[in-house]
Amino acid sequence: MHFHIITLFPKAFDSYLGESILKRAIEDKKIKVSFYNPRDFVNDKHKRIDRPPYAGGPGMVIQAEPVIKAIESAVSKAKKLKAKSYKLIFLSPSGKQF
Repeated sequence: MHFHIITLFPKAFDSYLGESILKRAIEDKKIKVSFYNPRDFVNDKHKRIDRPPYAGGPGMVIQAEPVIKAIESAVSKAKKLKAKSYKLIFLSPSGKQF
């Protein structure tokens, strides 16, 4: 089983994947994990993927283009590995605010 994870912080997963059951599964080659960082898909010198909102206001907005390119890269790699099927799970920040 091969997991393709798109994240701005791939090193944050080191502690989870380097311990317990997941570590053994990776060592036994039962699972494989590949990371895609949207920052790798921008041409910006500073590797920025966020911009201020067009209408102004607080916060920043993540650009769609680097995220879409990261997803396309993950899907094409899955197809090259001849995956019979794959599921795309996109986590959204649209939940309730604390």
